[in-house]
Amino acid sequence: MEANHRYNYYSLSIAIVFVACLLISRVIYALFLSPYSHVPGPRICKVTRLWVDLHDIFLRRNQQIYKWHEKYGPVVLIAPGEVSVSSAASTKIVYRAGTQHPKSSFFDNFTMYGERTIFTALGCVDHRAMRKSTFSFYQPTTVYSDSVMGPLRQRVHLFVDELNNSAHAESTVGADIFKLTNSYAFDNITSLVYGPSHTSQSLESVKEKQTILEDWAECEVWNNLLYTFPLAHKFMKFAITRLQNPQFLHAEEKLFEWNMERLDSTIQNISTATGLSLVGRLLKDKKGGEVPRKTFLAAECLDNIHAAQTTVSLSLTYAIWLLAVHRSWQREVRNELQNLPMEDDGMPCFDAIKNAPILEACLRESLRTKPLSSGRAERIVPETHLYDDVMIPAGTIISTSTIAIQHNPSVFQNPHFYDPGRWLRADEDELRAMESHYIPFGYGARICLGKAFAVAEIKLLLACLLLNFDIHENEQSSTNATSMSQLGTENALPRGLRCDVLFRRLQKA
Repeated sequence: MEANHRYNYYSLSIAIVFVACLLISRVIYALFLSPYSHVPGPRICKVTRLWVDLHDIFLRRNQQIYKWHEKYGPVVLIAPGEVSVSSAASTKIVYRAGTQHPKSSFFDNFTMYGERTIFTALGCVDHRAMRKSTFSFYQPTTVYSDSVMGPLRQRVHLFVDELNNSAHAESTVGADIFKLTNSYAFDNITSLVYGPSHTSQSLESVKEKQTILEDWAECEVWNNLLYTFPLAHKFMKFAITRLQNPQFLHAEEKLFEWNMERLDSTIQNISTATGLSLVGRLLKDKKGGEVPRKTFLAAECLDNIHAAQTTVSLSLTYAIWLLAVHRSWQREVRNELQNLPMEDDGMPCFDAIKNAPILEACLRESLRTKPLSSGRAERIVPETHLYDDVMIPAGTIISTSTIAIQHNPSVFQNPHFYDPGRWLRADEDELRAMESHYIPFGYGARICLGKAFAVAEIKLLLACLLLNFDIHENEQSSTNATSMSQLGTENALPRGLRCDVLFRRLQKA
């Protein structure tokens, strides 16, 4: 019996020593012998990716990577085989057209209905082939046409009418601008995707208890866990659904069903979509008479809705909130707009609004200080190459930290301070440097296709709001600098998932 105990003790000791040797060998290899041992970054990130994954699931990945860039420089190893860059030079190498940096498998998380869309196409050749149909559709010549801008201006006035109706006899109304702009952006993009006859009406029914957008943001908050530890996400969702809330994290599934129903309706009445919608364009551009698969059409529609809705909603939310905080700039923009010639609907024409320099400066500064996305635009290094004098092996995952590049102190003095004036007083060289470090809509061949339409949505609504209301912080609400700090979600949502501000009617002259 004693011999057996002695044997078990020795066996356990040998096993412990063996495991310890393996771990020590792994650490020594990672720190001193691996192809990434020379890349700047935290030592723990050279050994395991669990450290960055933990920051990811706790929604602080973006901010932590920015801190690492502040400490280690423009190239940082954030996990074995994965680096982040923050310089304009490296960003140009990674994302410019012709550099052949394919997307990483991270984008597999965004496939829908079993289909790859333009956004989820990994290879550069595949992406070029797929984007031909939608590229021309989203050009300014299309989206700035009367058939698109007319309905958009109507929804802008509907938005203002919603605020006026909420105010009743009072001159001041409080509103969650994050919720309202979600509805506004959703209605705009569904009109463009399916056609005006098949658009959603969420802005008009925003007061209803249940809308298709209600739980969308909550799903995104939990998506980091889904992407990083999918089994843990599945178990958590199952447990909460069964024990507490049957509707927990089902918003995406509802949207999938709604999208397919809306697509069916559009196809059945295609005459109302052709030439005015993305669906009509995709059907019109079918190759060799081959009708695109319905699942592909559904995936492309929903992909466009996802991208456009979040981009516009976040842009407007932060632009409005920052103008409410920095009221001197709000007055500057309003004065600029009031001096523009007005159309019959009481607003300047879009060309005048689009080219208003102070409005443009305020929007740029908002998008710079509050980036729209996580910056996780991962690419694969095609061949071993120098990035900011650091040799990065082929096959490495590489991406630019949006926060880090847009807060570069050598380019943006006092980078965390909201100062639209920096864009107005910069000389030619300074402006060129700032623009090379400003990537709110992406960079290069895969820049956001819907940028022109998004700019129209954002600037038209901002102009109409500022011409009708004086916007203030709502000090009685929970909205403050902390609640408006950004989560490390894919679309950099505000921490509080709402933004309460006050709108006071301006006295008409």
